[in-house]
Amino acid sequence: MSIAIMSQLFKAHLGSTGRKMLAVRLADFADDDGKGIWPTVGLLAQQTELSERTVQRILSEFVDEGLLIVVKRGGSKPGEATRYDFNMAAIARLPSSKSVADGCHGVTHNTVSPVTPATAMGDTDDADGCHGVTQTVIEPPIEPSEREGAREGDLKDQDDPAKFVQRVKALELGRANNPWPGAIASSTAWALQQFEKLTPEERRLAEERRDAYLAECKAQKVKPVALGVYLRDRKFDDVVPSVVKAQVASAKIPVAPFGPVWAGMRALALLDGPEPVEVPLDVRDRIRQSFETLLRINEARARSYVGAKGILVGAGGELIFPDDFDQAELRRRVVESGYPQANDLHRQAKGRERGVAEVRFEALAPLCEPVTVGSDLFERWRAYHEEAGWPFVPDPGSMPVVYFPRGGPEGLNHFEMAARAALRQERSDDHAA
Repeated sequence: MSIAIMSQLFKAHLGSTGRKMLAVRLADFADDDGKGIWPTVGLLAQQTELSERTVQRILSEFVDEGLLIVVKRGGSKPGEATRYDFNMAAIARLPSSKSVADGCHGVTHNTVSPVTPATAMGDTDDADGCHGVTQTVIEPPIEPSEREGAREGDLKDQDDPAKFVQRVKALELGRANNPWPGAIASSTAWALQQFEKLTPEERRLAEERRDAYLAECKAQKVKPVALGVYLRDRKFDDVVPSVVKAQVASAKIPVAPFGPVWAGMRALALLDGPEPVEVPLDVRDRIRQSFETLLRINEARARSYVGAKGILVGAGGELIFPDDFDQAELRRRVVESGYPQANDLHRQAKGRERGVAEVRFEALAPLCEPVTVGSDLFERWRAYHEEAGWPFVPDPGSMPVVYFPRGGPEGLNHFEMAARAALRQERSDDHAA
């Protein structure tokens, strides 16, 4: 994720809400140099709530305009996505979304924003004209630990405008790919003003009940009000407490491949131990049959197939199984299929697609650390996995780091105790809510 590029795109004029939403989501996959973007069209459509046809059209427009560079065309294999890089020079040349020449909102020469479906009442109580008091500052959404700190230390934060900006941006973006409808096209500054007017307890409730309010609107097929109106009119007070509890219980967070939450969930799945795996009694006969079938097609491929299992081919073409074949085959099958939860996370990472998890798994993030790919610590983790009979992480490609539990293999016991205690606490808090 590149917060720097997301910030630039938030402030840029891109022509439509759909184009801006897609551009910002692409930045969520890029590194700070704008490289390494390869989500599938289906995933982008799901996360932006645009149709696949619209996503394809906008991606083509971005390429034609020079905003995106095609690094490698996808489609040669099922599910393979095209890989893009951002053209950083083109991003730097994008016009501001609020040109002075076009008035504050780039719509009219008026200094008060027009009434639109996204801004239900306009900036009706902006006494100093259109955001004359404060300048909109785009900052990254706050991390879970910062969010909790904001709630617990609200009294300390009430004189810290930077914290307010972060919290309002978090209200706009959401935590699980659920941005506030119309927030990108509406005024962050006006929403910030409404947030500042609330008491510390009201701010906490506004944040806590955000997702429940949006879910209730969706269930009743009612269009949500603009975020500023939600804050100004204290719409969070109207949310039924039972809906809040249900929303908290069902809340989901995105899980980035190779990231801290992904690493914590993966480590716990491995520490739980393998599920029962059996080697069929006729496994040798099956291997012989497969070898003979492959031999008729391609001898090199047939020899490679049995060689990977440590089986030799005799002078007469017969297979020579090693003495420890049964034990080795069992270990291989355990690695391949004995850890289904870990293997699901591996498949997600191979496709570079984000998964989802219960919000309580956020507690695992501080217990994991980035490990440079190819470093001594990375290789120590590889050796530990091999010794333990665990599947190792998939090929990270160009990613410079992969997350593992803090403290290296020697710290696994501490990680497990801390992780399970944190998850028990989060679950008990959810049930008490």
